[in-house]
Amino acid sequence: MFEAFVVALQFLSGSVMYAYVLARIAGVDLRKVRDGNPGSSNLWRAKGAKWGIAALALDYFKGTFPLFLFVSLGKVTNGYVIALAALSGVAGHAFSPMLRFKGGKAIATTFGAWSVLTKWEAPVILGAAFTLFSIFKKKTSVEEDAFRVLLGVLFLLPYVLYRTAQGHFHVPLFYVGNATILSLKHWRDWRGYFSKRVGWGGRC
Repeated sequence: MFEAFVVALQFLSGSVMYAYVLARIAGVDLRKVRDGNPGSSNLWRAKGAKWGIAALALDYFKGTFPLFLFVSLGKVTNGYVIALAALSGVAGHAFSPMLRFKGGKAIATTFGAWSVLTKWEAPVILGAAFTLFSIFKKKTSVEEDAFRVLLGVLFLLPYVLYRTAQGHFHVPLFYVGNATILSLKHWRDWRGYFSKRVGWGGRC
């Protein structure tokens, strides 16, 4: 029962849409910014780094808290429970009851959740994929931002397979669930990205 409570509590933590709350305080309607996503990136574009960084940090930490606290105190030790709770936090952000189950794209929360599961390892890989793309593309469209997320998911796969070979089967459990949520939130933009590439002379 306690483990089920932790999973539910992590979902509730993830469902708090900090960027949306901060945007309301700042007098911004995120539905009218760029793609209408209620996330930290759109708040950053609308109100600048001060507001964007605050929302980004809160979205990251809600992916770790309160799960990290329970893990640190030894209250939750089962890897599968940790993976399910971490995934629950990501799902809470992506399908937040606070916004009638129309939440954000769950990028910062994904970084937080992976931090609980793997400490610095998976977030560094994700960050490397994002950085590599940004080196070649300074200013990005919504579709290009979505493709960067896809790169991150693909970059993580060898690491996940390595951890699986070591017997950490809760890691691929989270990876599959996380990739599924990210796919649901980004599928339309991925399709738009590749359709544009096909349009360049009929070639990808």
